[in-house]
Amino acid sequence: MKRKPPLKALLFTLAGVWTAAGLGIYALTRLDRQQNITMLLPRSKAPVFVLSDQVGRVHNLADYDKRSIALVFLPGVSDEVRAELRSLKNEMKRFDKIGVKVFAIAPIEKAVALALYESEKLNFPILLDAGGLIGQKFGVAPGRPYISYVLGPESKVLLPLATVQPKEHGTQLVELAACFFDTFASGSNPLLDKPIADATLRRADGAGSETLYGDKKQKATVVLFLSSRCPCSGGYDTRNQALAAAYTSKGVRFVAVNSSADETNAEITDHAKTHGFAFPILRDVDHKIADALNAQVTPEAFVMDSNGVLRYHGRIDDSRDEKAILSHDLRNALDFLLAGQNPTVKSTTPFGCSIVRHASSQ
Repeated sequence: MKRKPPLKALLFTLAGVWTAAGLGIYALTRLDRQQNITMLLPRSKAPVFVLSDQVGRVHNLADYDKRSIALVFLPGVSDEVRAELRSLKNEMKRFDKIGVKVFAIAPIEKAVALALYESEKLNFPILLDAGGLIGQKFGVAPGRPYISYVLGPESKVLLPLATVQPKEHGTQLVELAACFFDTFASGSNPLLDKPIADATLRRADGAGSETLYGDKKQKATVVLFLSSRCPCSGGYDTRNQALAAAYTSKGVRFVAVNSSADETNAEITDHAKTHGFAFPILRDVDHKIADALNAQVTPEAFVMDSNGVLRYHGRIDDSRDEKAILSHDLRNALDFLLAGQNPTVKSTTPFGCSIVRHASSQ
């Protein structure tokens, strides 16, 4: 029987994403403990609720069962609350882009909510939680400020957030949400155990062109889809350089591919220099390689054996926080190949920011 990781370890896996954006892990106050209130855990199912918004429209959480949503619990009305609402409003285009619907939830009256909504010219609803009863079901003690949740399909908790900075909460929330929601577009790759054709791409630094396989003398080839802007990809910069340094000497070729339409060669090259990347960064401006491999997010790894057969596809490991890693998936796959065996785990679900493709290629 496969041993399940301890709950504490799972929490720290999620904590890696929280701390990466400067967020604190929720700690129960004395008031919370006295009232037996705790935040919902990752992977748990959120309690269903039916609440009216500032204009009387009724919202049933069950109606959004196929959607990804963000629930932002507010303690009431204050200057800090207004700042938080504005930060969410300013990021609404990015929330829409990743398919996340945003709701603010506050224990206030309809007239107060409507005045707040209109004065701040909000583009998302404020749900009325009389007495804070729904908030308590989500582990929000009365008076406890700035608790948020990111829910995936079937109302599963992906990310509980606390101790946020109100003025920056919109940016923090949308960037963290992107790291989770883009996993739905990725997963098992139909190219596994099939040969991957070589391809030639221009280097981002302008120093000519290179092929994915180089001189083809290596024992394995790692193709990493990376980004100079994505915070999820950036969380792996140090690890990627360390992995390349450790395995290049063992006969593994590392190649990075940047397929993001919104990034320039100059910023990609500057990012690589800043983080000491010793492997080439190739530019896939037309997304031909990303499309051929069905790459969707950054970071995302593809490992081919000495014959160019895809033997592993997926994440680098299971946590952005190095202290919380439970599974070194890319490293494990390479160790198997170097030992003359195929990896026992061929596919994992990568998490990261979607590769930004040109509109004509989407």
